[in-house]
Amino acid sequence: MRLALFLICILSFPALAQVYTWKDENGTTHFGSQPPTAEKQEVIIRDASPGRAPAAESDIIRQSRELDRRRQNQQLEQAQSQYNSRLTNIQDDYDNRPDYVCTGSNNRLKEAQERWQSAKRQGYSIDDKRYHEQRIHSLKNSRDNLCR
Repeated sequence: MRLALFLICILSFPALAQVYTWKDENGTTHFGSQPPTAEKQEVIIRDASPGRAPAAESDIIRQSRELDRRRQNQQLEQAQSQYNSRLTNIQDDYDNRPDYVCTGSNNRLKEAQERWQSAKRQGYSIDDKRYHEQRIHSLKNSRDNLCR
């Protein structure tokens, strides 16, 4: 990388060289990068067309640019509409997806209630009754918190 930068710098120095002009004793004009030994006259290089105004834009070019602008606007509007449609679809999918956390909480509550009903049929102690009622109460609270 440094070598490439160094070579670019070295090779660009001739582009910065000055141009000199002189006439010899026969009247022939010479140009060179080094001044002649006798006289030094520097040549100032100017733009080929100074002060020239840009050409007026033709109707065809103007119409072509306008058509390009219209196409770009149409493509932009189409992309925006596709984006909005996709965003709406994603939001609908998100809103309609099943809530697995709430479903799991409901299933645990239902299972605890079924166990309590089964314990009632088989006979239970007071401790069993307290346990099942506490468990059902805590699962209801959990479900209410998760399924808002």
